[in-house]
Amino acid sequence: MFDGKVVLVTGAGSGMGRAAAQRFAQEGAKVCAVDLNPATAEATAEAIRAEGGDAFSSQADIAQQGDNDRMVADTVARYGGLDAAFLNAGYLGPNLDFFEIDAKTFDFIVAVNLRGCFFVVTASTAAFAANQYNAIYTATKHGVVGLVKATAEAFAARKIRINAICPGVTRTGMIGFAVAEQPVPPEQLTQPDFAGLGEPQHIAELALFLASSRASFITGAAHTIDGGLMAHIPAARVDFF
Repeated sequence: MFDGKVVLVTGAGSGMGRAAAQRFAQEGAKVCAVDLNPATAEATAEAIRAEGGDAFSSQADIAQQGDNDRMVADTVARYGGLDAAFLNAGYLGPNLDFFEIDAKTFDFIVAVNLRGCFFVVTASTAAFAANQYNAIYTATKHGVVGLVKATAEAFAARKIRINAICPGVTRTGMIGFAVAEQPVPPEQLTQPDFAGLGEPQHIAELALFLASSRASFITGAAHTIDGGLMAHIPAARVDFF
């Protein structure tokens, strides 16, 4: 599907980013695996090379303009171009009441989750609902979807598509899961329980589809992938005394 293509994946050191980097490579792409942690970025690149793929790692803080410029420049210098970018890196931040959040924490979360995506983008189902204990994360993910929609026409003028992926609860290190399994053949992916836990590869497969020519008529859209979480309205709580 991606033979001869070049793909850059941020947050590739673990979770959804690692699964996506590996799957892009399995489908023939040359991959730049980017992460804030250089050791985990290199571990992903090495896992790809061990399977016969072509990958290199890059350390980058996506909140920094210079790092964003460098990871792209390094990829183009190494492979001669860049066909797709899965801007997956993000930061959950502390679960706090809104009035407990200080300006430094606010600015950091915005810098990583929103400004870091300025340049297929990972948002969250938090783009459609709110978490009262993580208001800034929620706001940044709402912002990512708005940014994708607002920039779609400008990117289209350059023959570039842009989409947001909005995962539900997924088994990643961000929420405390230590998962490092190799991707399975896509046809072997199992269906989780309704509104249950997804696997990083579930998200990766959607990223591959959106980055492929099969999705050539899809841009400026937010794609929910949550096992039905946002389709479910919990029963209203009624207390009788």
